[in-house]
Amino acid sequence: HFRVDWSRNLTTSAYELDLTELRRLASAVPGDKPLRVDHQEVALGALPRGAVFAGEPLGTPLPNVHGAYQVVYADGFGLIDAAFDEAAFERMNPDGRFSAEGHAAVQRALGEARWAVITHEHADHVGGIARFAEPQRLVGRVHLTMEQLTNDAALAGVDFPADLRAALRPLEYERLHALAPGVVLIKAPGHTPGTQMIYVQLESGRELLLLGDVAWHMDQIRQLWYRPRIVTDLYLGEDRSQVLDQFRTLHELEKREPGVTLIASHDIEQRRALVAAGILGDGFKMPPPELMDEGIVE
Repeated sequence: HFRVDWSRNLTTSAYELDLTELRRLASAVPGDKPLRVDHQEVALGALPRGAVFAGEPLGTPLPNVHGAYQVVYADGFGLIDAAFDEAAFERMNPDGRFSAEGHAAVQRALGEARWAVITHEHADHVGGIARFAEPQRLVGRVHLTMEQLTNDAALAGVDFPADLRAALRPLEYERLHALAPGVVLIKAPGHTPGTQMIYVQLESGRELLLLGDVAWHMDQIRQLWYRPRIVTDLYLGEDRSQVLDQFRTLHELEKREPGVTLIASHDIEQRRALVAAGILGDGFKMPPPELMDEGIVE
């Protein structure tokens, strides 16, 4: 029972995701793997349910969450995504609830992170980097891909500082990239040209796959239930074929590998369940200054 697009064969996918290779690359960068992944909630909003699930009512709100992830090591941490500031949030969700404390926690973490990457170049993921008060401190630690850095419209939409953009060395890779111990970047264009998923393998062996906005809610993957065309084609400008292939591949991965936790960025129900289960930590916890170092990713 597929709810996406009957015009194409949904039993196959052109998108490859090799878990064996991901596991190998997770050990390719020397060093201890991360101990945990924490999620910092920055804002709570809502989308029309019919904008997330094709065929559902547009008048029914579906709550969602915005935030960032902290990949915590024994002696420091990295960041995945940076959320946005209050002004950008209010433009998207005028009736939502913004956490100034959550935003401040992400900004503090940006200043101390060994490395920071984004899942894609939309405002609610890259805006926190664009608004960082001392952008020169991010050079050498923030790693945006070539596709992200050359998405002129997206970066202009968040008023990304021109000096910072010019100073960042584009991260170029073909399909997979071992970023840090236990962390592998995965190209996944479609939602945006620069979309990437991020695989994290903890020291304990637990495996997480952060989907970014490939899917906004895990039911989209579990039920192969895509966004409506008015959203994907007119509002987002997605490559529908690429995203549908990713849906199918992720759907099969979750069934085949139940030990790998797939995480959708904006699924508030999933966030609550993962925090309750101890799979995600609730909020950023800054290590003591004496444990911080200046290590960066080359």
